[in-house]
Amino acid sequence: MLYLISLGLSDEKDMSLKALEAAKKCGKLYAEFYTTKMNTTTRKLSELIGKDVVELQRADIEDHSIKIINQAKTMDIGILIGGDALSATTHISLLLDAKKSGVKTKVTHGSSIFSAVAETGLQLYKFGAATSLARPAGKYFPDSFYDIILKNKKIGLHTLVLLDIGMSVHEAAEILLEIEKKRKAGISTHKTKIAACSQLGSDNQIIKYNSIENLLADENFTRYPAILVFPGDLHFLEEEFLNNL
Repeated sequence: MLYLISLGLSDEKDMSLKALEAAKKCGKLYAEFYTTKMNTTTRKLSELIGKDVVELQRADIEDHSIKIINQAKTMDIGILIGGDALSATTHISLLLDAKKSGVKTKVTHGSSIFSAVAETGLQLYKFGAATSLARPAGKYFPDSFYDIILKNKKIGLHTLVLLDIGMSVHEAAEILLEIEKKRKAGISTHKTKIAACSQLGSDNQIIKYNSIENLLADENFTRYPAILVFPGDLHFLEEEFLNNL
């Protein structure tokens, strides 16, 4: 059996009782921290569960998943995953590969950024497609996220923007302003007001609603993981909530 076990938003304490039970029954446990940054370590997880936990790298799942799947043919294998286990498409692919190999699978779900974003006061059913803001590298300056925000904005929907691993709100704000110079659709100007969140679910979480230039000047927004939300059409309760963050 292959278990995908959700860790939840922040650290090992966010594991549900069901997740902890699943982890304890596994013969071998792995953890991956590359799809989301967690405030925990394999040592802390091992101490909580009472079993050794081995950290996986991206290639272990994306390129060499057959090794893990073959192990799951003869014993219970668990992979500990930050947030909810199925928030990342790479884990859907892993489930599919396991099913094709005749390996039974089970998922234990957990808290996720896709629900925690409601702490901004924005109603979840009014969110459109989510998107990711990737870090530029050399001449590679991805801006497809801009099109998603623009499309959602045109139909009045909010946009959740997931920031690259290790990217702070400060870094994201600088990228947004650079992209705006190129695209010029008025989506991310200095005066554009957005919601910014860092370390949601932890004791150090920060949630603010302000202009991009003011968020860039806010010294508190150097930490991560972080997200941005571009509001669509606001209900008066949503607007009141945002203005009281």
